[in-house]
Amino acid sequence: MKKFWMVLMAAMVVAVLAACGSGSDETSGDVAEAEGGDEATVDLNRVRVLIGSSSTGGDTYQNADAVSRYTEEVLDTNMKVDAVGALRAFDELGKAKDDGSTIMFFHDMSYLGVEYGSFDESDALENWTIGPVVATNPGNAFLTKADAPYDTMAESAEWLAENPDETITVALESGGVSEVVFDGYYLWIKEEFGTEVSDRIHAYVTGSQQDKDQALWDGNADIIHGSIGANKQYTQDGVEDKIKMKFLGITAGERVEGFDVPTFAEQGITVNGKEFIFDKEFFFLLPKEVDANFAEALDNAVAEVVENPDYAEDLKTNTYVVNHKPAAEAEEYLLEKRENFRYIIENAPNLDDIAK
Repeated sequence: MKKFWMVLMAAMVVAVLAACGSGSDETSGDVAEAEGGDEATVDLNRVRVLIGSSSTGGDTYQNADAVSRYTEEVLDTNMKVDAVGALRAFDELGKAKDDGSTIMFFHDMSYLGVEYGSFDESDALENWTIGPVVATNPGNAFLTKADAPYDTMAESAEWLAENPDETITVALESGGVSEVVFDGYYLWIKEEFGTEVSDRIHAYVTGSQQDKDQALWDGNADIIHGSIGANKQYTQDGVEDKIKMKFLGITAGERVEGFDVPTFAEQGITVNGKEFIFDKEFFFLLPKEVDANFAEALDNAVAEVVENPDYAEDLKTNTYVVNHKPAAEAEEYLLEKRENFRYIIENAPNLDDIAK
């Protein structure tokens, strides 16, 4: 009997050790896959995507919503876009966990705002992990009322030169894309027509796209910054005269298919001897010490999404286009782009000095 119990106990010990060994191997396999296996995965039920806009009707939200809907399917999680505005988005991203449960989606304003002093230096690109670039808004534009006495941005400058008692007020948002493209327009007029004309250009500083639209309708601005995607509805036949708009030009390098809106470059708008071209691009920002597995999984998922023709078609609905740069390329690209626009920022007027 004693021998029987000794054999039974030995068999139980062997079974326990075998089970432990099996569990250890499985765990090691999971970790290996997560830390550099063939395919990084995300073990999150929800990813909060902060955007640097408080509007759910502008191009930031539209692009964030589109890429999130397709990316969450690839990652097998739920991505929720949260329109909290730039300052709050940066603040919350700085406090976020490093697991990827909170990330940010924004555009060029993320670094332009720092350059203009609207955002703190702690929000500089170097203080985040830069994720992939996903899309471009080639319809970044300026608009005016349908009955305005000029049809392009260049004509608005010529009209101002020919009417010395007139002024032009432009509605824009400070510290970002609105301001840098306005500055390009302003500096060109100063170089081309002199200060007697540029001194009669004023800025009406406001917030969201809805605010800029309202500034035009209320008569507080003659020209507004907008986009084809967000404003085309107000330019179509049948729109009431009191809210009808027309496009004056886009800042991208090429025209948007289906829209007869000339580029700044076509209109001869230059700054410092170079054609003024600005493509508004959208990308992800992650916490500086974000989990490497999450960053890789997001990068891989986006790379898959941008190849999906349904995603491209969704963007096309609002005249946006796929423009993918993986995270490995995005950082160098955006830092160089920031450097290229520093001349304009450094030579542009202070908005406080020309505000209406």
